[in-house]
Amino acid sequence: MTPQGKEVIACQGIPGAYSQITARHLFPEGTFLYFKNFRAVARAVNEGMCDYGVLPIENNTYGSVKEVYKVIGEEDIRIVRGFTLKIEHVLLAKPGVAVGEITEVRSHEQALGQCSEFLHSLGDKVRIRPSLNTAVAARSVAESPDPYVSAISSPECASLYGLEVVKRRIADNPYNYTRFICVARDGDCLPGASRISVVLTLPHRPGSLAEVLSEISARGINLIRIESTPIPGKDFEFRFYIDFEASLRDEKTMELILKMKSMCPEFRLLGNYTEET
Repeated sequence: MTPQGKEVIACQGIPGAYSQITARHLFPEGTFLYFKNFRAVARAVNEGMCDYGVLPIENNTYGSVKEVYKVIGEEDIRIVRGFTLKIEHVLLAKPGVAVGEITEVRSHEQALGQCSEFLHSLGDKVRIRPSLNTAVAARSVAESPDPYVSAISSPECASLYGLEVVKRRIADNPYNYTRFICVARDGDCLPGASRISVVLTLPHRPGSLAEVLSEISARGINLIRIESTPIPGKDFEFRFYIDFEASLRDEKTMELILKMKSMCPEFRLLGNYTEET
């Protein structure tokens, strides 16, 4: 294991992105490397370039980050920690620009969705342009020759890219949280770990999902979340992601894992880990 403070952490985007802010909470002394997309983060971990990767997986307002679910289902990585970050979206622009002068807003599609009411209030004359990342959007505003473009981003990006906060508290939900996962090549069940994530496929017949869920319920285990993504190359077949509250140190949990393995054509334990805020 990498000594504390010497970890190399993969993040999607550039400095000031929410993934990097989360990574800083988890690894205050870590070194951060930045990648263009979520799959590149996972592969950097899987190939040993980075010790850990940080990925956003769901938001309490705008829902799941489907691309991340696809990545963790297809790449050979493990979830070792979960972390929930309170998201503070702000509108950034070049110094001296007022809200009424803004002609374009740039940000990641998740952030745009989380601020839909504010964007609607700006009127139809303001263009909305999706970006790869909230921090990438802020940097592009700083580099743009157009003085009236803006970005929805983190407050940290104002000082990083020489911008000003034009308006705060622009999210639809003032209690806006995003859950992130920390991934690694390997993962152990540590004391206190209380959340298990698995990915699986099901027999293509009626009731197969209900049978799996009934095995969870029969053991008195609390199901937290279930998601699905299409399997590439297969028509209307899906890979399922299931989270439940349990520990691999519990005998009934191990019985459940073995039962699920026997029921599912494909089954992989993604991790048994702790959730932090």
